[in-house]
Amino acid sequence: MPRRVMIAAGLLAVAVAMSGCAGMAAPLPTPTPVATPVGDKTLNIVNLLETSGALATFAPAQEAGTELAAREVNDADGVGGNPVIIWHRTDALPGTLTEAAGAVKADAAIVAANPTAATSLLEVAATAKIALLAIGTEKNIAEPTVTPFPDATAPASSTAKPTGKTTSSPATGASATGASTPKPSGSAAASSAARKAGAPAVPTTEFVARLTTSNPFLTEFTYGAESYQLVIALALAAAVANDDAGPSLIRGLEQVTTGDVVCTDYASCLTVLADNRAIKYIGPAGRMAYDARVGVVTFRP
Repeated sequence: MPRRVMIAAGLLAVAVAMSGCAGMAAPLPTPTPVATPVGDKTLNIVNLLETSGALATFAPAQEAGTELAAREVNDADGVGGNPVIIWHRTDALPGTLTEAAGAVKADAAIVAANPTAATSLLEVAATAKIALLAIGTEKNIAEPTVTPFPDATAPASSTAKPTGKTTSSPATGASATGASTPKPSGSAAASSAARKAGAPAVPTTEFVARLTTSNPFLTEFTYGAESYQLVIALALAAAVANDDAGPSLIRGLEQVTTGDVVCTDYASCLTVLADNRAIKYIGPAGRMAYDARVGVVTFRP
């Protein structure tokens, strides 16, 4: 082949190769993995009351607080248009939570202020993928590293009624032991400003008025604010995670309590979230901190 022809052929090959490179698409960035929602779009919360023993006095307020919060969330179109349902149980024992996991497909459980009961429920909650939220006490502040999985027996479960618009009547049930009894709010002399971390909140007159719309016969309001706040926090966690399953709620709870923008009610928190800003929800019981390792939420003024 003549030299000129060879050079021309070589130049043509280089041009073709270069045009092929120019036409190649640039590599796309790898998308960030997003968790696939696994919930059923209904936030089912089991409310584990203690209707006998030291904490029985506070069960009606705990029940009323959860009912009030669920009603307010549902009146605000729920979580992404889906409802929040509260299921009451009359004890805080492992067998009761096991039953609720299957019977009502519980996503989360709120537990009375009993550190011993909370500890005994952790294994069941982990197995059933339920977000466990026990109301913390001063004991939890002083001893934050509670042994997570003690030996526990599983008693027969109690019968419960689904609520959200109706109120169940607590029946006498077995109670886990080991809780210290706080002073009733009606006789509390100290103001909320002097309240110790982990001590029960002293509800305001305005909140008491709202609480009694769920139960007009309430005379004791201790733990009404805490239980209310936990339901609102769970609804916000589900909204942030776009999922109502337990593991998503656990992650979401940290997000909605550690952000930069403080909000104090469900509607205003949703407004902040719609602007893609991180929220710090502070409810009627004060600032809250969730420790998923022990399933306890502690409240501070």
